[in-house]
Amino acid sequence: MLSLLNSLAQGLIKLSHNLAAILLAIAVVLVSFQVFTRFILGDPAAWSEILARGLIVWSVFLVSAAAFWYGAMISIDLFLDRLPPRLRIYGQRLVCAAVLTLLTILVWQGYLITLRVSGQQIAMLEIPMSWFYAAIPTGCAVAIVAVVARQLCAEYQHHHGQHKTSPLRTDVGETL
Repeated sequence: MLSLLNSLAQGLIKLSHNLAAILLAIAVVLVSFQVFTRFILGDPAAWSEILARGLIVWSVFLVSAAAFWYGAMISIDLFLDRLPPRLRIYGQRLVCAAVLTLLTILVWQGYLITLRVSGQQIAMLEIPMSWFYAAIPTGCAVAIVAVVARQLCAEYQHHHGQHKTSPLRTDVGETL
């Protein structure tokens, strides 16, 4: 069961990571286009700057799932590593609970603000502003999956006495 959940979480994390990379690449092209139209043609394309900003916001929130999965977010490993191995899992649980609380609040508040701005249009693009704000609840929801999957792997390892191995390894040695 853990293997199936781990595989599904990894698939979702890979998808969000790759989508974030594609959106960031598009944003780079748009910014380059903006620079070209502004400084070479002398007639800036204002829509490209706004769209690039929105894509960067989406990229940041989507890639957060991979950052949580890999443990690349601001970490308190320094403190957790000083705990005895038997107590380390309790510290990880505390951190997981705090992160899940924050992400849940961000999902809920992000959803509410997305609804709140759904009637507003982005002038240069003529699309609802909610398309950009939807990055908050979407990215945080995917990050919740990553945090839970990472913690389940840590719990599995703790239960099976694998205190020193990476929390990204499962019983069959799979990693993201």
